[in-house]
Amino acid sequence: MAVFKILSLDGGGSWALIQIRALMDLYGENATGHQVLSRFDLACANSGGTLTLAGLILDWPLSKALDVLRDPAQRKSIFVRSSFFKDPVSHISNAFGFGSKYDTGAKYDGLRKLLGPTGDVAVTQLDPKLPQGSAGQTVRVLLCGFDYDRNREVFFRSDAASLSSSAGPAGPGATLAQAIHASTNAPINYFDEPALGPVANGVPSRFWDGAVGGYNNPLMAGLVETLANAGRYNTDAASIRVLTIGTGNVVLPLAQGMPGENGVYMSPRPRSNLKDDVIKLASSILDDPPDAATFHAHVMLGCPMPTAGTALPINDRVLRLNPLIQPVLINGTTWDFPPGLSSDAFKAIRDLEMDAVEQADVDRIDAFCTLWLNGAVPTSRSAPMAGPCSPRSGMRAIRARRR
Repeated sequence: MAVFKILSLDGGGSWALIQIRALMDLYGENATGHQVLSRFDLACANSGGTLTLAGLILDWPLSKALDVLRDPAQRKSIFVRSSFFKDPVSHISNAFGFGSKYDTGAKYDGLRKLLGPTGDVAVTQLDPKLPQGSAGQTVRVLLCGFDYDRNREVFFRSDAASLSSSAGPAGPGATLAQAIHASTNAPINYFDEPALGPVANGVPSRFWDGAVGGYNNPLMAGLVETLANAGRYNTDAASIRVLTIGTGNVVLPLAQGMPGENGVYMSPRPRSNLKDDVIKLASSILDDPPDAATFHAHVMLGCPMPTAGTALPINDRVLRLNPLIQPVLINGTTWDFPPGLSSDAFKAIRDLEMDAVEQADVDRIDAFCTLWLNGAVPTSRSAPMAGPCSPRSGMRAIRARRR
């Protein structure tokens, strides 16, 4: 059976610049989108990760894809503030930390302009625009969304003949721009209405972000897609290799009320009330502690299971690269800030939302990413109980496999 490689890209809004920089670190700052895609056989993405994937599909230099998130004009063409007259209630409630902030329709206009003519190509018609993958077949792509009217996850896939196809009437006709629009439409505290998609029976389909269905980390969608079509793709579970890249998670020790606890890096027990619970629910769909999808993939592929205290097996076939906003445990007893992060810097990056659009906030994400790539910030591991590790080990593992 042929080795089949999956690239999985988490959601995370402007934090997706972390993914692009990780790909630049792995494959070269001058690498193009197709040079990266050609090393894989299927690429799956959700939300901010679909912006990264769009750059790969369009064969942009990775530096150009990074500019979309670094450049304030391009970034704000996607995160367009809604006007007071369109949604006055949210403008008032935003003062209390609740309510949508961005104009859904304006996001679609920005995406179409960004993607150019390829944005109007149906996802099922993308094959001529995709390179040949590592196994000698055209790379497949899969984007996640949530059908607002049918209350179910929906997948926009380039493989129109997929045996796991469940997109329903909205999927086959969706353009690349519509699929990305659907996948990036985080609800409640972010965008003001569902994203519109293809028209079925005279009625436009409507979507929320794929994270609503539990796919902010889309790895399981990509893995199920591959296993369902293993015969068609000439592969099997033992031949699948995965690179899954996140956009950062906040992982804090729970406050215990002990003397000397530093509130900056402890997680307090949250209050429970209607407003706070709605806000918590809206943001929880973007979290994935403790990288559950990655662990599930690890088990499904039959990868070795470590026991408590053992190191992650070096022959693991699921590699997770995801920086953690997490204090470092010193000598097993004391929490401290990661090297290079002061108390104020840690608090600032801890409190940033996924829709960071102001330049100072994006600069903070960029600086945090640099620390991570240099090994000063821990990264998620794929197997349970193995603990965080430096991304350097992950990068070295990928380069060794590439050789």
